Amino acid sequence: MNNKPEQMKFNFFAVLASLLILSACNADDTEVITTTAALQVAINDTLIVAQRDSAPIEGGREVSVQPEHGEVLLDAFTIKYVPGVDFTGEDYLEVTNKASNGDANFYITSIDKYTITVTE
Repeated sequence: MNNKPEQMKFNFFAVLASLLILSACNADDTEVITTTAALQVAINDTLIVAQRDSAPIEGGREVSVQPEHGEVLLDAFTIKYVPGVDFTGEDYLEVTNKASNGDANFYITSIDKYTITVTE
């Protein structure tokens, strides 16, 4: 008995299945979620922009667009905005959130866009 044709069919389908699985696992297919928020803070006060109870083991967040008229204090749990001294008006910042599936290759999971109005 010769099993060579069956073995070739099996090898072909095994390679095809592997290629399909690998292409389905491409990180570029991940949808990046974008959220926007309009916030308000009083002059010379500090605004807690966002807060969370836990932080990812791999990943984190970074300020991707710095505000022009204030400062961002960012740690694993809190994003705070501090307007410049005596500044009133509108400011803007963006925070990019990143994650990893455990292999230390990070990808963007979401972008948070904040428009902040500083009032008297």
